[in-house]
Amino acid sequence: MTEADLIAACLAFEEEHGVNELLVLLNDTLLARAQAAGVNTQYLDAEDDEMVFHTVQ
Repeated sequence: MTEADLIAACLAFEEEHGVNELLVLLNDTLLARAQAAGVNTQYLDAEDDEMVFHTVQ
């Protein structure tokens, strides 16, 4: 897949599902790749009652 193919796929996904769903998909993909690579990543989860850090290892 080329960069142009990826951009086209993202635009098509956004058109069908909306920008919020595209951002969720991209965020989940980045977290999964970081976890697979063993990268320690912290992020804020807005679904919690309070903003708390979660660590992905």
